[in-house]
Amino acid sequence: MIFSNIIVLLALAFHAIAYGPVVGSISINGKGEAVHFGEIETQEIKVLPLDSTKDVIEIKLKDSSLQGQPEQILFTLADAKKSSVATHFVPVVKGKNINLSIPASSLPDVLKIKDTLVLSLIIADGKQSTKKVNKRLLEIKPSRELKSTSKQETVPTFGLQPEIHHIFKEDEQGVNPVVPVAFILVAVALHLALLASWVGFIGVKDLFRTLNTTSSSQLLQNISFLLSLLGFEVNFVKYYLGQSIFTTLFYGTILSIPSLYFGRSVLRALAKNRALGKQ
Repeated sequence: MIFSNIIVLLALAFHAIAYGPVVGSISINGKGEAVHFGEIETQEIKVLPLDSTKDVIEIKLKDSSLQGQPEQILFTLADAKKSSVATHFVPVVKGKNINLSIPASSLPDVLKIKDTLVLSLIIADGKQSTKKVNKRLLEIKPSRELKSTSKQETVPTFGLQPEIHHIFKEDEQGVNPVVPVAFILVAVALHLALLASWVGFIGVKDLFRTLNTTSSSQLLQNISFLLSLLGFEVNFVKYYLGQSIFTTLFYGTILSIPSLYFGRSVLRALAKNRALGKQ
């Protein structure tokens, strides 16, 4: 029993030696503040400030378990609160060394405005099923100066929001009001010219001579027919002056009933008068 436990402990020890921790350092501009990674893993949260777009994140790590270029190796720089907002960088691997330089100017604007960024290392290799690394390396704090270079605008979630002003759609511009008025004047002039031609050709006396031989009922029908025609004229004039097309059609339908009814009677009486030799 004791012998079997020793074998298990030795296997774990050899496994730890074969796939040891990632060591090295990450610094800003290769000097100044730096974070070092040793053989002993700690739970300490390592932080580096990123002051301006001129800064460069210098990464120099070593993984003793690497056996050549792995199938997948990359660094991710993500928002600490929302890991889906991230960008990825592929390092240069030479033997067991992993090197990468990340200029602050190359960071996406959406990451520059974040309060805290998390830098992680991901290594995966299908040929080495046990070689899988997803290591959170450190946190990066963008400065206010670096945030000011971002064109990304932050949308406040809480607090007073800007007032919404709704602009109602204006009426579509139509033709110049002078145009329909001109059409109305032309129509009135033609109507007056028609009446003048009747008076000129027939004469005033002959024009009203048939009133003596026209019955009162027929005279009423004639007047009703003329009034219905006048109603059509007024309806069209109101349409040209801005009345709705639907209102115009509605009034036109109503006026068509008396005009057809009285018009048939007027035309019948006119044909009868002509047959009798009357004007």
